[in-house]
This record gives sequence, structure tokens and C-alpha cells, in this order.
Amino acid sequence: MTSVAVVGASGYIGSELLRILVNHPKIDKIIALSRSLAGKKVSSYLTHLRGFLDVEFINTDLEKLDADFVYVAAPPGEWINSIPAVLDKGIRVVSMGGKFRIKDPLIDSKIYPGFDNTRLMDEVVYGLPELYREQISKARFIANPGCYTTSIILALAPLSSQSKILDLDKIVVSSVSGSSGAGAGPSRFLHHPEMSSNLRPYKVLEHRHTPEMEHILGREYKTNLNISFTPSVGNYSRGILSYVNLFTSHEFDLAQAFTEYHGGEFFIRFIGSDEKTTPNIKDVVNTNFCDLGAYYDGTRKRIFILSATDNLIKGGSGTAVQNMNLMLGFDESLGLESVGLSP
Repeated sequence: MTSVAVVGASGYIGSELLRILVNHPKIDKIIALSRSLAGKKVSSYLTHLRGFLDVEFINTDLEKLDADFVYVAAPPGEWINSIPAVLDKGIRVVSMGGKFRIKDPLIDSKIYPGFDNTRLMDEVVYGLPELYREQISKARFIANPGCYTTSIILALAPLSSQSKILDLDKIVVSSVSGSSGAGAGPSRFLHHPEMSSNLRPYKVLEHRHTPEMEHILGREYKTNLNISFTPSVGNYSRGILSYVNLFTSHEFDLAQAFTEYHGGEFFIRFIGSDEKTTPNIKDVVNTNFCDLGAYYDGTRKRIFILSATDNLIKGGSGTAVQNMNLMLGFDESLGLESVGLSP
């Protein structure tokens, strides 16, 4: 069996990792790390885990961890300098933060300044299984994708074979995320009276996930893309719905493009191209699924794609567990086969 440590276990991503891992059939020991809560029982703070994880939070150096696998769900910090020593012990690592997602040191250091590490940048693999499954299975160090980025890359990657007939300088994307995407820290921005009956756009000109989307999709399309991205926070807890618009004067079989690219992917559900049927958030919340719909507007020569995910699972901890399963040789869907809620 396998022991797993979660650094930053008290945050939303960290606690969601714990929730998934307690039901994982191959995991027999979970170590929860939190500086602020060290010595307190996990289930006294994360009360939904009562009876499932009654160990205490600990605080220790990464190099001292006795585990087979480590998730780091903490902001960039001194822990980065400890990762090489952890890898040298044979422990595999998934970083949940933005650092190292963009394998270009100049862009990475501009968006996530400080704590640069050349060795980790050379070794890191981008952790989106639907695109990089083989590389992930051989990797020791993974940078887990961003929540918005996952939603949008999975929507746009199937059209990479049509790159020559698409206007890649004019891709317009907007996404609405549940408030959990901003993390567990309190702020006036997310205070209930501010968010109730509200939809709040933010970072409307430059969000740090935009270069990540352009970088990864540029690999798939083998050319540069220009993505205009606008995020908003909705007055609900979890789930992302992304609206993707791009343009072409050539109509082609969208359904075929999506089924060929994502065919056989357990966690991708292509809803179709009939505008009467669209993805929606409630079908994917509490799951690791991404629901996609793709539609052609012949009047405006527009391709419109909808992508629905749970920002904490497929957009975070679920994909991270997919990555762990691949890295440790487990079935990729282990621990992740929950279905959505209704109503």
C-alpha cells in the first residue's frame, strides 16, 4: 500500500485532496501538514472528515517526510528548495500551485517571481493527463494545471488539427467560477453581502492563467495563440463554466473533431453539437468530469464551445489524483469515480 503527504492540507485544494484520498483503495496512510494547525485533529477542523481522518495535522520539513508521494498545495515558498532532496529520496511530487506550469523561465519568473529552481524547471511535466499521459506516467515532479486552464485547454485542444483554418489571433474566452476558486482566506471581495445575488468580474485585462493557456495550447497547435480571457466569480461555491469563442470561414464536423480527440477519455463527456443540449455546472460538481459542447454559428462564422468542470476536483485535486495514479502505476480512475448530484 501507499502513504501520501499533503502539504497545505487545510486549504480548499488540500482538504479536497484529503477527501478523495480517504476513499482511495490503494492509499493506507495520509499525512496532513499545516503550519497553523499543527497538533490539532484534522477532523476537528475539517469536520466532514470525522470518522475518516482523525489524525493530527503536523508541521515538519519536507526532507523529513516518510511518504511515498507528496502533494504541495501551498503558495510558492521555501518548500521549493526542498523538492530536489525529496525527489532524490525516491518520493514523487505534485505541485498544486502555479509555479513551474509554464516551462519558460522568463515567463514563469514574471508571473510567479522568486524561488526559481533550474533543476525543477528542467524536470517538471505539465500534469494534464488527457494531453500528457505518457510523460506523466514516467515523471517524478508534476505541475498540476490551473482550474480555468484545465477547463479551457480541454475545450480548445480538440481543434488543434484544424489550426490552419482557424483565426488563432482572436480567441475570446470568459469563465464563471464558484467562490471557492479564490481559496479559503476571507476577504471583502468574497464576503457574503458582497457576493449574494452578484456576479463579479475580476482581472479583466490580464489573469495569470492566460499565459499558461497560451503556452500549453501553443504546443498543441504548434503556433502562437492570442487568447482574450475574462474571469468572473459567481455567487455559488464550486464549479466553472467556460464560454469559448473562435472564428473560421470553413465549416467542419465539430462532433467528429471532439470525439476523435477525446474519444476513450473516461473523464471527458462530449455532450454534442445540438444547441438544445448544453453542459452545465450541476452535472459535474463533486466529480472529476469535464463536460463539453461544441457548436457552429454559420451566420457569424463562429465556433462556440462550452466547458463545465468542478474547479476543486477536475480543476485541481481530482486531476492531481489522476496524476498520482499514473505515476504510481494505478488505474487512472481509482478514487475518482463519483457521479454528480441531482437535484
